[in-house]
Amino acid sequence: MRILQLHCDSIEYEPVKKEIKQAEEVELKKYAFTDVLVLLTAVEKGDTKETGNWAIDEAKKFMERMKIAKLLLYPYAHISSNLSSPFDAMNILLEMERHAKEIGIDANHAPFGWNKKLTVSVKGHPMAEMSRSYTGKPIAVEVKVKAKPAAQQEQPVELPDNDHRVLGQKLDLFSFQPDAPGMAFFHPRGVTIRNELIKFSREKQAAAGYVEIMTPVLMKKSLWEQSGHWDHYEDNMFFTQTEDAQYAMKPMNCPGAILFFKNGKRSYRDLPIRVSEFGNIHRNELSGVLGGLFRVREFMQDDAHLFVRSDQLVEELSNVVGLVEEFYNQFGFDFRVELSTRPENSIGSDELWAKAEQALEDVLKKRKLNYKTNAGDGAFYGPKIDFHVKDSLGRTWQCGTVQVDFFMPQRFAVSYIDTNGKEAVPIIIHRAIYGSLERFLGILTEHYNGSFPLWLAPVQVKVLPITDNNNGYARAVAEKLFVGGIRAETDYENHTLEYKIRNASMQKVFYTIVVGNKEEENKTIAVRNRDGKTEYGLNLDEFVKETQFAISRRS
Repeated sequence: MRILQLHCDSIEYEPVKKEIKQAEEVELKKYAFTDVLVLLTAVEKGDTKETGNWAIDEAKKFMERMKIAKLLLYPYAHISSNLSSPFDAMNILLEMERHAKEIGIDANHAPFGWNKKLTVSVKGHPMAEMSRSYTGKPIAVEVKVKAKPAAQQEQPVELPDNDHRVLGQKLDLFSFQPDAPGMAFFHPRGVTIRNELIKFSREKQAAAGYVEIMTPVLMKKSLWEQSGHWDHYEDNMFFTQTEDAQYAMKPMNCPGAILFFKNGKRSYRDLPIRVSEFGNIHRNELSGVLGGLFRVREFMQDDAHLFVRSDQLVEELSNVVGLVEEFYNQFGFDFRVELSTRPENSIGSDELWAKAEQALEDVLKKRKLNYKTNAGDGAFYGPKIDFHVKDSLGRTWQCGTVQVDFFMPQRFAVSYIDTNGKEAVPIIIHRAIYGSLERFLGILTEHYNGSFPLWLAPVQVKVLPITDNNNGYARAVAEKLFVGGIRAETDYENHTLEYKIRNASMQKVFYTIVVGNKEEENKTIAVRNRDGKTEYGLNLDEFVKETQFAISRRS
């Protein structure tokens, strides 16, 4: 049995069409639930009523921990290729609902055998979305959500032309291979875009006083037990054994940054210390929930961890929020903000929590950002701000997050020497802006429909000789562009000029330069932009300077 478990602010579904003859009878209307645990459930061959009851028992533990009162069982076949018969699946789902009610859960189920329109709003806390697999002995897998569409359709549909998976293949950006499921193979053009995103981030962070580190992908199990990730992410981690010690691929970057901080004595004069890392992390997602760059097993996260004194907290939070704004404005994103406050199962003193929540709220007000408050939705170690960006299609994605952490410094005995010469515990601000670089690139690809702005375009200029006789001049033009730091390619294929122009247009090249006998004789170029407008007789040196200037401004 495979389950995608969602802690939802709201879920709404509407039965549309029967998919099987044995479909349940149901009233055709919209059904809506709020603050509910949703189990998107695929019943597999070999599952029994006991399997389902075990899953409900595990769900109840989570509900009690998170103070959730309602449960919705939702038939969802698309996360498994080993489905049981419809008859067995429906009976097991009904038994699961009966068992849930029997143990005191307010439970409902969505109708079996129907194609349903589905709209979901998932909460933003670290355990809001978990993929689980239950057999004779259940395995629970947990993942942190960084971004999601506001609405999802239950039935798989043919991918639209602007889907990043379609564009990624069409523009030769990335691919997926069966030898590494859920792990993207980035092609040269895709790597170019990634590198430009990282370069932009590095420049902005260096100007803001960040230092960059690199920490190992593989670290000992004991470290993850100390950090607490073992308790929450054990079944979502990859492991290996060597020299009688167990190691894990890191699912998060936090412990590595903390070990860096602890590698030497720190004074109050050293703080704040702002540590950034483009760290590759791995999470063992179920194969049924993988989806392009949006849901993968390996991804790079643009993490930062700021070690601050309590008197520095407000200023540092304000600077972080300002940096997030600066990033999203660069890409033309509108965004909304959510502030999540102290949950019941939290740690830390009332004084620290009050100060942290007030600091976050003051920063948002100071920056005149409208925000929604999610009472009790903060992490157990501190409150947080989440940023949901809106793309060109009107969809929202949670990407950035800013979290205040009292827990990790205590767990790792992190300290600095204060003004009295005594050890004091810093506060850690966890921060991500892109979130998953893979997912952010997927969002951008769809946001721009593959027509990346000049500074991000993997091919900025394509040089097209009209005939073979013009190849030498085309080569000289491309070389001058390359020396000027402009990404240029030349098409020497034996095709008509119209074909070459159409191919460059399909590849969404920013500028197309055409050179023939006239251009070669006059030492000029003809430049065609994406809109199809062509300017003739341009000076190559002037074009290089103007293009360099536009790239430097990231326009």
